[in-house]
Amino acid sequence: MYEENFCIRRIRELMEKNDFNPYRLAVKSGISLSTLNSMLRKNTEPRVETIDKICSACDISIAQFFDRSSTDLSPDQKQLLDGYCNLSPAGKDRLLSYLGYLSQND
Repeated sequence: MYEENFCIRRIRELMEKNDFNPYRLAVKSGISLSTLNSMLRKNTEPRVETIDKICSACDISIAQFFDRSSTDLSPDQKQLLDGYCNLSPAGKDRLLSYLGYLSQND
């Protein structure tokens, strides 16, 4: 049995976290379903452009894709970012709406 590479593990993790199946990720990212399925089945290393599209679809930066512990964030910022990353897509939308409301009324 082969060992799954980091990028494929991370993509699968992001798919689960965002409630994406391969089809939904393909649609949201603009990657062809055949490319995505092939990459996942064959455990092939994705191109940088592919990772960038996946990150955009999952609302994260490439830096977050490769390392979730950014040292330039304050503890409060890290807590907010971690909480945001654990939300469903609908929860992320609600949080951003609420943040907009707070910003206008502060």
